[in-house]
This record gives sequence, C-alpha cells and structure tokens, in this order.
Amino acid sequence: MTIRFKEKFSLETVGRTMKLNIAIVGALLPIALAFTIGCKTMVATGVVDPTYLPFLRNSPNECYYLDDFMPVPDGLVTGKSGSLDLRYYSYKTANYKEWSMKAIMLSFYSRNGRCWSLFEEYYIAE
Repeated sequence: MTIRFKEKFSLETVGRTMKLNIAIVGALLPIALAFTIGCKTMVATGVVDPTYLPFLRNSPNECYYLDDFMPVPDGLVTGKSGSLDLRYYSYKTANYKEWSMKAIMLSFYSRNGRCWSLFEEYYIAE
C-alpha cells in the first residue's frame, strides 16, 4: 500500500514550518499570560468583605440553634468534653459586636447537640 500526497514534503519544509509554529506560540504566549493576569487583577477588588455575625449573649441561660442562622465559618472544629458537645467557629475577617474587621473565634457548648450556648468569644489583635 502506498500513500501519496498531493504535495511533496521535504524535511527542510517541515523543519521551517515547525520553527514558524514555535515562533508564533512563543510570541503569543506572553500576550495570553498578560491578558489572563490583567483579567485577574481587574476582577480582584483588594478589599476583603467581612462576615457579619449576629449578636450573641454570653450566658448559660441563652440557647441558640446555630445551624439555622450562623454564617458559614472559615473554620469549624467540633468535639466533646465529658457530656458536653463543643463547637469552635472561626472567621478570618468578621464584624462582631464592637469588633470590626477582626479574626473572630466563638466557642459554644451543648448538652443535646441542637441547642448551643456561647461560652467564649475572642478576636485576634493585629
């Protein structure tokens, strides 16, 4: 079986074509990278939007159903201490009570896993 091409190809022609393709890709690659980096910087605002946390009372008489209203935390740790369930919510940037634009950590305990009481609230000073 013989394969015939309409045009004759030589190694010299193929080599020139490959060099030309590499040159085109080499010239277009920096432009494509600059465009994607430019788009990325145009979209980024540089301002971090804080999470607004609801006012919670630090009292054993207060009971909160956290799953119903708490904003999704940046970090959530759960655990047990004796008969108490524990949850630690952490937010990288949040507004809570008189603290604005701070890293906040709220600690809760529960006896039944549904109703939670706040027992510690921290912010990270910078």
